[in-house]
Amino acid sequence: MEFYLREGEPYLRTSHGTMICYWDGIAHYAMYLVMLTAQSWNQNYREVGLYWVGSIVHSMFILLPGGVIGKYPIKWVIFLNVPYLVIPIWVGVNLLQDRPRVQVLNTDGNQSSKWAFLKKDPKAILFLIYFLGASFVAVLRAFAVLGGDHIFKSYLINMEPYLMDPSAFPKMQMLVYLFYFLPYYISMIVFLLSTQTSLISWVIDFSFIHAGAAAQAQFSHIGSSLHYRTPYSLRVPQKTSYWFTFWGINLSLLMVPQLFMLYCQSKVVPIVEEEGPDIKRSMATMNSQESLDAIDRLVENATRNRKIALQPK
Repeated sequence: MEFYLREGEPYLRTSHGTMICYWDGIAHYAMYLVMLTAQSWNQNYREVGLYWVGSIVHSMFILLPGGVIGKYPIKWVIFLNVPYLVIPIWVGVNLLQDRPRVQVLNTDGNQSSKWAFLKKDPKAILFLIYFLGASFVAVLRAFAVLGGDHIFKSYLINMEPYLMDPSAFPKMQMLVYLFYFLPYYISMIVFLLSTQTSLISWVIDFSFIHAGAAAQAQFSHIGSSLHYRTPYSLRVPQKTSYWFTFWGINLSLLMVPQLFMLYCQSKVVPIVEEEGPDIKRSMATMNSQESLDAIDRLVENATRNRKIALQPK
């Protein structure tokens, strides 16, 4: 292992490379186990799959360019990471194409063709404020690592000195926030201000992808800012006001995407299609007893069809 890290991928010995490996060995491994278990039990693992796609693709967006433009020489071993980018993207495309039909719920639990989020759900206002603030932070930190003066330089020196690390990973992280996360923030702002719900399925799917990417990004960024391999002068600032600012910004960027993912999922219910001539009903239009009866009928029909299929011909 020492030989591989020295001659193959030396950038993995940086604080950021180490944190990416930690995340891959713990979080991604746990997701693999969950997906394999779900598949062996014939259960749906689509949400976990989308979360994994966002997480691993984001880690490759940082690792590959950072390894190429960083201070370490380029070696052919870096291309061993390409399948970890290509295959998850292919999986993500397939999962996005296999999208279930959903129905939006009102606050009273009834179905709705429109949803005025900001008027009918105060929590949406908090998410709107977050996306506005996250957009500002994404621009601020990107301009800071690109050499901006005045407020950008002050933020770089006082709030997040780790962004000045000689490895290219923190710079790539901030550019990913600017070019990939910022368009997502703007899209969610538009969605929350809109009354149309025709794209709600896409919003839910990308909330899983973004939550996975944000979790991986912030775990690596925060961990690298604390890691012993980072020079002491570039770690989390010690001054109280700067310390609280650092943790407030980075914990928000870590936790709020997870909450928004759960929020979006709580606003819809799946549409269950009952067997019969052109009978399609939403779970939102049924009372609890009707929902249970519909599920029982689906289970009975599936069991009967399975027995028929297993009978010898």
